[in-house]
Amino acid sequence: MGVVSGPIVGGSHGWAFGAASRDLSSLGYVEEEYFLEGEAAQFALAHDSSYRHDGRWDVVVREHEPSAFRTRFLVRRPIDPARFSGNVVVHWNNVSLGLEFLGRMSEEIYASGSAWVGASVQKVGLDGFPGAEALGLRGWDLERYGTLSILDDDASFDIFTQIASAVGPDRAGASVGAIVDPMGGLTVTRLLAMGESQSAARLATYYNAIQPISQRFDGFLITVFGGGGTRVEAAGPGPSLEAIPPELRPFMNIMPFGSHTLRADLPTPALVLNSETEGPWYRTARQPDTATFRFWEMAGTAHLSDGVGEETEAALLREFGEAPSIPLIEPLEGPPNSLSYEPVVDAALHHLWSWVAGGEPPPAQDRLDFAGEPPELVRDEYGNATGGIRLPDLAVPTARHRGASAGEAPDLVGSSVPFSAEILRQLYPSHADYVARYNHAVEEGLARGFLLEADATRLRERAAATPVP
Repeated sequence: MGVVSGPIVGGSHGWAFGAASRDLSSLGYVEEEYFLEGEAAQFALAHDSSYRHDGRWDVVVREHEPSAFRTRFLVRRPIDPARFSGNVVVHWNNVSLGLEFLGRMSEEIYASGSAWVGASVQKVGLDGFPGAEALGLRGWDLERYGTLSILDDDASFDIFTQIASAVGPDRAGASVGAIVDPMGGLTVTRLLAMGESQSAARLATYYNAIQPISQRFDGFLITVFGGGGTRVEAAGPGPSLEAIPPELRPFMNIMPFGSHTLRADLPTPALVLNSETEGPWYRTARQPDTATFRFWEMAGTAHLSDGVGEETEAALLREFGEAPSIPLIEPLEGPPNSLSYEPVVDAALHHLWSWVAGGEPPPAQDRLDFAGEPPELVRDEYGNATGGIRLPDLAVPTARHRGASAGEAPDLVGSSVPFSAEILRQLYPSHADYVARYNHAVEEGLARGFLLEADATRLRERAAATPVP
């Protein structure tokens, strides 16, 4: 494993890129940044293997010299060891926008006393896209990050493994006081790999090809995943998503949507959590729930439902002075989708902690309904998709919430078009009627296991304050 240094301080800005935009000390947490330097192995398909639909991909370490790297990772952990659950989420930071996107922080991480690690493992995160280098870590703060380097993304899988090892149960600093310990002496018991969108694609490949070798993680949470991973060797053989322009393929190495499942022969639990946006893309990659696999998909939600989140937006405004221009987030019809699926992420994490410790798998959930040839999402009289996990705001709707693209053009933010006053009066004769039905839907979510009580309380309070009809 590489050498860890830190905590890192200084730089022209004086803080780490993507640092929390709220006071973590009020939650009993501390945030620190560390560097990791070393050499990363790179992989290729074994000579008799291929990117099979069943996900059973065999790889070998490429024989040439390993790739030298120097990167960073953020750690958010409880200050008080008595609060620490022993669980660590290692998050594959998303770089598909040409900058490090650390994702939304699930409140369940703090509520459970778990730690979170944001792993910078891809070249674009450090260097930015050509012509937009200012968005990369080095361009944003050359003084702090000027020494960071990843030659290409083929090294990302082993770098991710090494960051996990640096914060894992058997890390060197856990037993040798003189060695830098990013976990501050905390006793780590389990590691959970997490990533969304482009990072989900890379995690799917990690699960299928690298986890059988590394056995580094105890569980995986793969969110808003289109059913297409990435090739372990970007320039090597294998399918590619045709929608990605050739000039971007060195940076966005993604297989066609729905082209494969997660392999079913690993003992490592994995949960795929999708919005409605990914429903049509992922449909041909659906696989049965098993003792080690769960698939949850949420009707009415979009890939970027409710935007990037208040905390992330505040951090981006702090880093750049304005929100960077992001492609594919302009709604194609109606206002952007407002149906946040964060409560379901909280519930998924909650169930995963027990699952990876040997407990029961997360409860099985309904899947989106498809019909026709070619199959399309089934929608009710109001235009909302049927089936799937139904958040209370969809089960007791006041708007048409669409997640899947209406046409061929990708629409990552979906839309939420409010019902007319006339429809609202027909559905809900009184505010009390609306609240009663909404609270019943909340109880249904609790019973089915896709809501937690903390989120249920917030939803009930919001419904009581909503002027419907």
